[in-house]
Amino acid sequence: MLTVRPTREQILALAADLAQKFAARAAQHDAAGTFPHENYADLRASGYPLLSVPATLGGWGASLYEAVLAQEQLAMGDGSTALAIGMHVQTVGAAAESRPWANEQFPRLCAEIVKRGALVNSCASEPELGSPSHGGAPKTTARRQGDKWIIDGHKTFASLAPELDYFIITAAFSAEDGTLQSGRFLVARQPAIRVVPTWDSLGMRCTGSHDLYLEGAEAPLEALLSAAPISRADPNKPNINAWFTLIVSAVYLGVAAAAQRVALRYAHERIPTALGKPIASLESIQRRLGEGELALKTARAMLYHTAMRWDNEPEARSALTDQLIACKLSVTNAAIQVVNHAMRAVGGASMTRDLPLERYYRDVQAGLFHPPSDENGLLMLGKWALAHADGQAG
Repeated sequence: MLTVRPTREQILALAADLAQKFAARAAQHDAAGTFPHENYADLRASGYPLLSVPATLGGWGASLYEAVLAQEQLAMGDGSTALAIGMHVQTVGAAAESRPWANEQFPRLCAEIVKRGALVNSCASEPELGSPSHGGAPKTTARRQGDKWIIDGHKTFASLAPELDYFIITAAFSAEDGTLQSGRFLVARQPAIRVVPTWDSLGMRCTGSHDLYLEGAEAPLEALLSAAPISRADPNKPNINAWFTLIVSAVYLGVAAAAQRVALRYAHERIPTALGKPIASLESIQRRLGEGELALKTARAMLYHTAMRWDNEPEARSALTDQLIACKLSVTNAAIQVVNHAMRAVGGASMTRDLPLERYYRDVQAGLFHPPSDENGLLMLGKWALAHADGQAG
């Protein structure tokens, strides 16, 4: 395990080492749709869960930019594992930045992460509700019973579920004044939380994004992290979580970078008998890989720039919503382009499981469905541009 507060270089070297281990297992787990528990044993042993835990609480204290770099590197080995552990990284990182949790729950959780590599994720989506980013009341309920909360409900898309130690559960409850509130509860893993293995997807097959059934799950009263009156989301005031948005984008960028690397290697090694030399010598292949390289470098520049602005300009964060939306849409769509160009350069061999390109192709499609989706994101950007039209140059 790395020491407390490792350097950026040490973090990236560790991520590269982990990625190499994960890559050796990725195809087998993808084909079977199995969850790679051994990857998380490696992650815990390495100390990686401490990545976004503040240094003042015993963690590595990585900035958002450093977390983006590490997640991109990790995804070059296995997108599913990078995406799943990324949910832990962004949950802790966002909480560390804003410290919105009540009752000293954040330092207590961090102590568990430092002590035993505990993993946490926010589980808010529901079958009827869909993504909580759309607003609406959760059907999951919490009720006070003596000195504890009793929580019942059904959650979907609970990534990392097979390995989670803590679940942040969104649930409706009645406040003392009788108003209906939506609360976020930190709930420890227990028999009353049933993980049902429903995740059988086209891509990102090994994230363990299963369904959760909470059947009388218990949590102490202080487990209530935050609460607010239930209301529908205001589409004119998008709530974009920078840590979630950029960490997710980094994962898909990493998958795209892995595809480009495979295509470049293949171009050097593939020597058709009719040509008598590597296909890398053909202008058509060079141009196709150049298209991928352009998309990759452009997306990487935008992602890194946005993350660095978030870190370096805390006073401007409230004005960066449009940049975050644009970054997510640009990077996830660029990742798809990069993989498409890589497959076209390689040709028919890219469709077989002899190469990982077909897995990369399936994995990058999932980037479209993280919020904001293209449709919602473009709507938000259009509204933002119209609202700021008077300040536009030209």
